[in-house]
Amino acid sequence: MQRVSYVYSGHNTTAPAEELAAFLIEESQGAFAKVLFNGGGSEATETALKIVRQYSLAKSSKSNPPGVPRERIISRFPSYHGNTLGALAISGNPFRRDIFTPYLSAVPVSFVSTCYPYRQLRENETEEKLCQRLLRELDDEFKKYDGKVAAFWIEPVTGTSQACTPPLKGYIAGVKKLCRKYGALLVMDEILCGMGRTGYLFSWMEDGTVEDVAPDLMTCAKALGGGYGPISAVLMTAEVANVLNESGGYNGGFTYQAHTLGCAAALAVQKIMKRDQLLDNVRRMGDLLFRSLRQNLKYSPYVGDIRGRGLQVGVEFVKDKRTKETLPPSIRFAKRLLEHAWNNEKLSMLLGMGTVHDGGVFGDTILFLPPYIITETEVQEITNRFCRSVEAVSALVAKELAG
Repeated sequence: MQRVSYVYSGHNTTAPAEELAAFLIEESQGAFAKVLFNGGGSEATETALKIVRQYSLAKSSKSNPPGVPRERIISRFPSYHGNTLGALAISGNPFRRDIFTPYLSAVPVSFVSTCYPYRQLRENETEEKLCQRLLRELDDEFKKYDGKVAAFWIEPVTGTSQACTPPLKGYIAGVKKLCRKYGALLVMDEILCGMGRTGYLFSWMEDGTVEDVAPDLMTCAKALGGGYGPISAVLMTAEVANVLNESGGYNGGFTYQAHTLGCAAALAVQKIMKRDQLLDNVRRMGDLLFRSLRQNLKYSPYVGDIRGRGLQVGVEFVKDKRTKETLPPSIRFAKRLLEHAWNNEKLSMLLGMGTVHDGGVFGDTILFLPPYIITETEVQEITNRFCRSVEAVSALVAKELAG
């Protein structure tokens, strides 16, 4: 900040922005060739939407004869991609978007199911068969709007909308094949799950090679700068970047995009993560946290599922573990657990949104998103404090339900 506090990025650049972009491109293993920086995750989603639109316009104008631009976005339900109107339009989240519906109608969007094996698996159905069923659903949606779909938008590992549900094995590769088959861009929202949260710099890296699973566009934020400066990024392939450049360049931007302070902070964070091999720690401590929670909560009457990847862990609570019936909303299980854990154990967690949508939004979930430098002792301390909180709230809820 002593050297330069702000530079308008429309016509200028800075060393931190260039170095951070070069770092991310190099670490992407050849997946990406260009990066745009913004101030937060919602801005990244807005930027990615604009890129999808401009890419579609450019491609259609070059076809012979010129064609109609693709406009439709296929997203998943439930999902959450940000709190601006454009981001809400492609988010399958009734709690967040419903009151703003009149302002979201400009975006032609449709939704398919997320990966949610805890509730989706049918009797005698394997996860492999469920994966194929979900891919057929997406295939059917592409066929319904054949030639009109500009992009398919997904969170590889869900956030608050579905409490850290990872993709089924083979799902990401299957999705990419369908996007190639129908000529649509694959856009991954790694705003929460990216930049090391799952134990890999980009979460899709756990699912296969660059060729098989890397997206055309990817958004990231949060752990990119670690909270030391507001920053987000949109990464794109060389093909997308070339189409934009040949059509006149990206038409968009924000005043504080590629802000020097945010880029400098993010570059420092990423260098430290690599230097100290923190992704190895994320994987080790994530495994330990899963094992510890599952072992200590296996007999808890209201804990239905513990899921996630790395240090992105979700817990879903239910009234009946056998039927997976949700708890009555009036019980406020997750909210009371959050309050009890903070007031009595000084344990901070993130409240999830309802995962079951049946005439309303139901379901109780919480998320653990601990720091990457967490130790074995701290993992055990989190487990102990959380289990005590679950036990205390469960005892109160049991009396109320019996009541």
